[in-house]
Amino acid sequence: MSKIIKNSRHFLGFLIVCLALSSCSNDNDSGAAAMLEGVYSLDNTTSPPTENKDKGYPGDLVKIEGSGLSNVKTVEFDNTVNVIFNPQLSSDLSLFFNVPFDDKKGSRFGVQELKITKGNGEVVVSSFEILQPKAIISEKFEPLVPKVGTVVTVNGGWFFNISSVKFAGEAVSFTRINSTSLTFMVPTSAIAGGDVEITTPGGTTKRFLDIDQGFDLYKVADFDGGGLRPNNNWVKYGDANTLSYSDVGGTSGKYAEFTWAGATANGYNGSQSDAGNALLSETATDADKAFYLIDVNSGGAIGTKIDLLLVDSDGGNWAYSYTIATTGWQTIEVKTSDFGANYDSSEQGQGDVNPSKINQVKMTINQNGGTPNPSKVQFDNIRFKVLR
Repeated sequence: MSKIIKNSRHFLGFLIVCLALSSCSNDNDSGAAAMLEGVYSLDNTTSPPTENKDKGYPGDLVKIEGSGLSNVKTVEFDNTVNVIFNPQLSSDLSLFFNVPFDDKKGSRFGVQELKITKGNGEVVVSSFEILQPKAIISEKFEPLVPKVGTVVTVNGGWFFNISSVKFAGEAVSFTRINSTSLTFMVPTSAIAGGDVEITTPGGTTKRFLDIDQGFDLYKVADFDGGGLRPNNNWVKYGDANTLSYSDVGGTSGKYAEFTWAGATANGYNGSQSDAGNALLSETATDADKAFYLIDVNSGGAIGTKIDLLLVDSDGGNWAYSYTIATTGWQTIEVKTSDFGANYDSSEQGQGDVNPSKINQVKMTINQNGGTPNPSKVQFDNIRFKVLR
C-alpha cells in the first residue's frame, strides 16, 4: 500500500491555496496562544482524494488547522517520536508534516498523543490514530522456488501484529524476523505452488509462491482422458468380470471400476493399459528413487487383495501385493524397488526393475488367499514419482 501524498495534484493545489491564505499572518500572530481546530490527513487512494480526520497511515501528509501555530519547535507522537517538518511550509494558521513511523524509535499503531511544542514552551495536545497498512509481500522469496519441507523467507513490509500466515489456504507456523521479513516451512504435503497470505489488522495480502516438490511426476492415467495411458486404452483380461468407468463418489472426476465375480478358468484376472513407449524418463534408472502411486477403494469389501503389476520393455513383469484393510479411498505409494520379479511380489532376489524401461501398468485382483468373492476395486490417478 502506498500512502505517500507527494504526487497528488489535488493536494498540491490545496497546499498552495492554504499557504497563500495564511502566510500574511505569520508574523503578526506569532505570540498568540496555539489553538487546534482540526488535524487532517489526505487519503489519495480515493478519487478524488478524501480527508481523514485525526487519523492517517504512515507517510500520509497531515495538515493541522488552527491559530497561533507559528514558531513551532517540535511535534511528537507519544512523547517518543519526533516529527520532521519544514517551518517554511507552515504558518500561524496551519502546520504540515508526514505521519512518521519508525518501530526502532518506538512508533506504534493506534490512537496516541500528538504534542506540539512552541518556542516559548507552550504545549498543545491532540490525539491521532496511526492506521496499520496491509502487509506488503515482495516478489523476492528466498529461495525463489523452495523445496517442500524447507524454510522460505518472505520479504516485504509492514509485518506487524500478524495474526496468521497461510500457504495454499492452510495455516502454517511462522517466525517473524522483523517488520520486513518472516519465515515458514513449506509443508511436506504440498503438491503445488500456492498463495502466501499474511493477515494483520490492516487486512490480508497474498502473493503466489511456486515450489519445487523435489521430484518429477509422471501421470499414467486419471480416467478423465489425461495421462500417458488414458482410460480408452485400458482393457480387462483373464477371469475378470467387468471394467467400467464412473464419476460418482470418486476422488475427482472419473475413475475405473474393476470387478471379479469368482471365475477361476484362467487362474488370474486383470485390467491393463496398452503398452508403448516408456512411461518415465530415460534417466530414471534408480528403483529406490522411483515410486508408484495409485488411489484405490474396495467399495467396502475389506480384505480385498490386489496385485499391482509393472511391465518393462524387456518383457519383465514385476508385482506388488496389497490388502485393502480400510474403507474409503486411499493412496498406495510404494518404491519400485519393492516390486518382486516374475509376477511374484516376494521374489526379491532377481534385482530391481529399471524404472526407465517401464512401459505398461496393470491392476489385478488376487483370486487366492481369502479375497472376498465377488470383489470390486475402484482405482484412479495412477502416477510415478521420481526423486531428484
